[in-house]
Amino acid sequence: MFIHREAELEKLNNSYSSINSALDIIYGAKNIGKTALVNEFSKNKSFIYFSSYEMISSHFFTNMANTISKHFYGVNTVGKPFNSFEEVLLFLLEQDIKEKLILILDDFQAILKTDKQALDVLCKYWKKELKKRNIHIIITSSLQFLEFQAKNEIEAFANNIIKLEYLEFFAIKEFFPSLNKLDQLYIYSLLGTTPANLKYYNPKIDFTENIVNLFISPNAYLFEYGVRFLKNEITEVGTYSSILHAIAKGNKKIGDIAKYLDVKSTYLTRYLLKLSDMMVIKKVIPLGEEKNKNSKYGRYEISDNTLIFWFLYIYPNLLLLQQNKLEEVSQIIQEEFIKKTVFQSYKKCIKEIIFSKQETILGYLPKAIGSWWDNSDNNIDIVAHNNKVITFIQILWEDKDIAKIAYGKLKSTSDKFETSLEKKYIIVTKNTFFNMK
Repeated sequence: MFIHREAELEKLNNSYSSINSALDIIYGAKNIGKTALVNEFSKNKSFIYFSSYEMISSHFFTNMANTISKHFYGVNTVGKPFNSFEEVLLFLLEQDIKEKLILILDDFQAILKTDKQALDVLCKYWKKELKKRNIHIIITSSLQFLEFQAKNEIEAFANNIIKLEYLEFFAIKEFFPSLNKLDQLYIYSLLGTTPANLKYYNPKIDFTENIVNLFISPNAYLFEYGVRFLKNEITEVGTYSSILHAIAKGNKKIGDIAKYLDVKSTYLTRYLLKLSDMMVIKKVIPLGEEKNKNSKYGRYEISDNTLIFWFLYIYPNLLLLQQNKLEEVSQIIQEEFIKKTVFQSYKKCIKEIIFSKQETILGYLPKAIGSWWDNSDNNIDIVAHNNKVITFIQILWEDKDIAKIAYGKLKSTSDKFETSLEKKYIIVTKNTFFNMK
């Protein structure tokens, strides 16, 4: 199911419609929808699609050449081995490209694993010859593409550099229009908005049964989700899994993660950087510290809701599941899911709504908006301000009586945020959420 990528699709179509050759880069976390986007874009167009899979270089690049041969000659063999990405590009340049050709290099990091010079080679031949041909190259990657060595060159001649973000909560309604908002919130907490995972959810059976079928029964599709997610990019799966489990448990500061794992903070740095490059985690900085990427107040969050669920409930209970104690694990999930997982997803949803409707909700267009906290455990879910007014927002699940108490606490906590602006306060409760369109 292809939804909510119209802006990205328009950018690709604009590149394709240009009389010149074009090169677009699409990057985003694994399973976020990069392949679905290029598949939708390439419908009814002339294209060559290179997918990634692990094999020795001679087979890898020979298969790429065979794909080119199949497209131009209808013959799925070139009769000789190809040993590098450069040889593949040279073979492509030998072809007579009449109708604009889309060349899709999906999961480009896999090509880089096999040929570390592939990006430099692509830059070289783009400047030398490819840009003169009737071709539209699309590169996708599950790594922060701009971290690669040739980033300055690639930035200079790319038509678009598109980062795919996770779809927002309200995309769930497109998948399950007949379900109420609470059920949609449960699904969001379990599977996020990743179409590749949502398509396996069965709305005709209850939520608990879906968890069993998707995660904890023998041969469940998502039983090994966390390990499978990581192993294509890294070798030390155990270390990275332990770190993600610690974050899923609520240890978001580097010091807290280190303490939970009984290691030094300095030991974690390279692992956290790698997870950030893979867009598995993101470092969140409080309002006022945005320009300081090394802020001591930084906290780490897992971006994918399915990964949060897996590392919170499946990873620590793998032994029980391997012993076929499915009911025991299911009971653990039922006891903790709403308190530990749904509420955090609910807060995430409310933040999405407020960020997307800032002027309507706040009554003004803010110059800055974000969450705020300090090292004394003072937290405010959202703070926004312009030159005259500052608004403090707290998100609650409870209603009425608790909201009155929270209002007083919010006013008190806001005093820790230094400002001379006029203060306003908003308390958001679950009734607000359920009544939102």
